[in-house]
Amino acid sequence: MNTAHKNYDVAVIGGGPAGASAAAFMARSGLEVCVLEQKNFPRQKVCGEFISPAGWSVLADLNVSSRLQAMAGPALQHVEVYPEWGLELRGALPVHADGHCARAIGRDVLDFILLHRAAELGAAIFQPVHVSQVRGGARTGFEVFVAGWPLPLRARAVVLAHGSPRLGAMNSPSPGHHRTASRPDAPLSDIAGWLCFKIHLENVHLPDDTIAIGGVEGLYAGLVRTGSSGPTPNAGPVTCMPRYNLAFVVERRLLRQYGSAAELYGYLQEHNNGFGRCLRHARPIGDFLACGPMEPGVRQVYDDGRIFVGNAAGEVHALIGEGLTLALGAGQLLGRVIGEHRATLAGSNNLATVGATYGARWLDQLGSRLRWGNVFSQVLMQPMLSALATAYLHAFPDIFSMCIRWSGKQAVISRPKPQTGAANVR
Repeated sequence: MNTAHKNYDVAVIGGGPAGASAAAFMARSGLEVCVLEQKNFPRQKVCGEFISPAGWSVLADLNVSSRLQAMAGPALQHVEVYPEWGLELRGALPVHADGHCARAIGRDVLDFILLHRAAELGAAIFQPVHVSQVRGGARTGFEVFVAGWPLPLRARAVVLAHGSPRLGAMNSPSPGHHRTASRPDAPLSDIAGWLCFKIHLENVHLPDDTIAIGGVEGLYAGLVRTGSSGPTPNAGPVTCMPRYNLAFVVERRLLRQYGSAAELYGYLQEHNNGFGRCLRHARPIGDFLACGPMEPGVRQVYDDGRIFVGNAAGEVHALIGEGLTLALGAGQLLGRVIGEHRATLAGSNNLATVGATYGARWLDQLGSRLRWGNVFSQVLMQPMLSALATAYLHAFPDIFSMCIRWSGKQAVISRPKPQTGAANVR
């Protein structure tokens, strides 16, 4: 039988970290799972590329952490906060209880290996394919229509991991369906519509064990070591240079004012002394990538047989550094919940139970971290407010540690060495 036309327990639409991890966990529990991904891997994608210790624990659960760590950046032990004005902060990131540290890794590597792992565990992978429509619901099952296929793919449930709240026909249940209680009643953030940029750099002046975050008026940025670049030409013996990921989000009006990502890069260097020091001699690897709009906020997690993971369920502010960890955690959570109900997956009532259980656990484990992450990043984009906040957190280091824990990390404040310059008193 052509596997594209067999019946599946679950069809996953989107093969990024959320979709691939969910598919891998569900396949491991014995479900018939397929993944439909529109892009060919490996490919680059706009992303901060930071994974916290909790995310690495999920990867260890899938037995891919060692494989990925061999290509990731070094263990991250500190976070530095660079406001446009005022005091800078430095916090220590502790090791997770199971021994994992935060690290950053290129999305091209992460996505490719995760999807490959889902295939190893038994998921059918269709790539590249374009899903044009999803019809059905928990009572009837689903038909997934793929461009160029003569017949739709059939599945009992659909996992939407496509990352977008805008695919209305795909996200919405059948006409007349009443929404379930597992749809969180939370509006999108009022900073919806911001645009995201990313570039890889060499020759960055930032300790390998440190992630830097900060902002200027209308822009928020993150910088981290994310592995190594390829061989450097004309450098004698073949060498690999440390590669850093710089990602930032900006207001549309700021992009209109400066005209390009390269000009915004200069704006960040000029107006934020911390990033100015780090990027003074940096060299780009490739071009800027762009995406958007970004729409932070909690969306929905279940609706009549449609199960949402990753950004389709809720989007954290891009540079708080928790997007990948939240995506991996949601995939693991969904795999566990569906695994618990695997024997009784058929039937709309059982799917509703899966949705309600997953929704409640999702909000409990991930919802507050997502909301707090969005709060912190908005503060750093307002110079006066960020100056007041960092001064307060510098005076009360225990509260700084608490804030990092609320955003999904854990930290202990440390006092960096004094540095000259009125704008950079620490």
